[in-house]
Amino acid sequence: MQNSLNNDLKPSSYLFTKLIFAFAIVLASFYWVGQLDEKTLFPTSISDPFTFSHWVDNGETWLKQNYRWLTRMIASEIRDVLYVVEDFLMLSPWLFIMALLALIALAIGGLRLALLAIFSCLFWGGVDMWDSTMQTFALMGISVFLSVLIGLFVGVMCSQNNRLEAIVRPVLDTMQTMPSFVYLIPAVFFFGIGGPPAIFATMIYALPPVIRLTNLGIRQVSAESMEVARSFGSSRLQMLFKVQLPLALPSILMGINQTIMMALGLVVLATFIGAEGLGSEVWGAITRLKVGWSLEAGSCIVLMAIMFDRISIALGDTELKLKPSQGQRFYLLPQQWDRNPAAIFIETIIGAVWQSITFLFTLFTKALAWIAYKIVATFSQSRASILMGRINSSVFLTGSIVILLSIWLFDVYVVNIGSFPEVMQFSIREPVDEAVAWLVVSPTFIAFTKGLRAIVYLYLLHPLDIYLTHLPWYFVFTAFGLIGWVSLGLRFALTTVALLFFIGACGLWVSAMLTLSSVMVSVLLCVIIGLPIGIACANFPRLNMILKPILDSMQTMPSFVYLIPVLMFFGGNIVSAVIATVIYALPPVIRMTTLGITQIPESYTEVSHMFGSTKLQRLVKVQLPMALPSIMMGINQGVMMGLAMQVITPMIGGGGLGRDVFYSLSLSNTGAGLAAGTGIVLLAIILDRLSQAWTKKQREALGV
Repeated sequence: MQNSLNNDLKPSSYLFTKLIFAFAIVLASFYWVGQLDEKTLFPTSISDPFTFSHWVDNGETWLKQNYRWLTRMIASEIRDVLYVVEDFLMLSPWLFIMALLALIALAIGGLRLALLAIFSCLFWGGVDMWDSTMQTFALMGISVFLSVLIGLFVGVMCSQNNRLEAIVRPVLDTMQTMPSFVYLIPAVFFFGIGGPPAIFATMIYALPPVIRLTNLGIRQVSAESMEVARSFGSSRLQMLFKVQLPLALPSILMGINQTIMMALGLVVLATFIGAEGLGSEVWGAITRLKVGWSLEAGSCIVLMAIMFDRISIALGDTELKLKPSQGQRFYLLPQQWDRNPAAIFIETIIGAVWQSITFLFTLFTKALAWIAYKIVATFSQSRASILMGRINSSVFLTGSIVILLSIWLFDVYVVNIGSFPEVMQFSIREPVDEAVAWLVVSPTFIAFTKGLRAIVYLYLLHPLDIYLTHLPWYFVFTAFGLIGWVSLGLRFALTTVALLFFIGACGLWVSAMLTLSSVMVSVLLCVIIGLPIGIACANFPRLNMILKPILDSMQTMPSFVYLIPVLMFFGGNIVSAVIATVIYALPPVIRMTTLGITQIPESYTEVSHMFGSTKLQRLVKVQLPMALPSIMMGINQGVMMGLAMQVITPMIGGGGLGRDVFYSLSLSNTGAGLAAGTGIVLLAIILDRLSQAWTKKQREALGV
């Protein structure tokens, strides 16, 4: 078995060896020529006449002169709607909002999701961020609504027209990979300051998933279903609304889920153009270096993301609404525990309480329905019967409306419930700030941070920075072209050279090399740290269970939150930027390593065990080679997240293309910002395609 596995891996290993050998030859020859020539930078004779940023600025000026009145009118209407929604959420009783969210979660996902909604609301109010959360709710709600409205229309149109899909696809690729900071610059020019430009930027950033998954879901409807509908004489419009859209609903709901998550990811950035909410709380904590404050605000965003993620997933999960075929239904604990006596005992008590509440709820609703029936019957017996029938068909909806209306009337006519009570408020920022302050002055921790900073800078970052920025530009062209040719063929090699030429022609060559260096070092550290942790999680399920919620929080926590402790512990420099990037990009490497090892069939490990292999031998010679495609996918995600982090790290000393984007935003220079953002996009495309190609080759070598 082991010999056959090694034989399967030989083509990939041979290809990799050939690639390294060719790369070394080209490196030696071109570096020698570069040393003689001393022309390492991209020639200014090409970059100076290339005026991409000027073309963008001229186009923006023309649009402002001719169509700014239209965008300002749209901004005015959006601002009015935003104010109405904000006023409703902020002036409504907090019990009303909590009951509304809890009842929606209860109807969609059950008791567990309802308790999560209640806990989230109590946390938002408990840390005194209720108003900021409601502002974020309003901003995100309008952004997601408009994104879904436009995304569904465009996705449906793409599914019906192949030519339109071919046009829209590269636009969506650019929208997803373009740094979100770039969207803020034109948003300010066309829509002003405040909520409208933030909604506009959020829509651009969050639109692609719902368009892609709507198009994909409709196209995946089976031909048999379409043929049956066509045989019954259905028109094209009837087939769309009665066959394709209902069957594509799970895919569409997943697209809406991703749109919500991406909209929340732009919450903090929106504060740069005047938007209020939790983003301004995080930014205020960053400017004052308050780790506890930022952790509270970031936790509010995390809870919001988790709650909406679970609700949107539950919308398309029909299994939640079905009673298990064997055993009792669990309301709170995981259904997989239905053979545990303690879990059965707890769920029996919860079930009894739940049945009692359901009975009282139904009885209360029926009593109110009978009163309403008697009142309406005095005017019209037929209308009273219709009302009674509708109430009986939807007892939960009727009871929910009565509860919400009762809370509202109680607030208006009996006692003003008002904002979240101060008695129930608490704070975690003081103990967090005290812990951080203790670490900052701890001699052991200071020695650790200094040592880590010195190792990263002296042995990784600085040598690679010098190396990439001093290499001849034509060597980098040739090296990437050769790698692209071996990995994906001549067409991709020529495309890679063209993309690199665009970066150099925009005058961004040195910045691009610095960005490439920073991302390479960050991903290397992610692999060094994440690979052992992923292996440990795969071999110890309890450790995996402990780390899973931590990794969830790390992925949903706004990346800005990581900047404060990194800045306090490591200072403002390029090493701090790398460490913040590592923290942000680490979770997918750990997750995919764990997933790859746990998905290896047990027969492989059993056979190696029968041949006397030790645990280390099984890991090195069986598990890691078999899990390599999954590990490469995690590295691919780490590269993408590392590139996305480049726009944020200039706040703590980061450089490269991200700094160019950040400075362009501060100077309101759309052309320069778009050029630098496009440079990040092009690097992302090159690295993404290369890593996916290596993953594909490894899968083919393994026969999976």
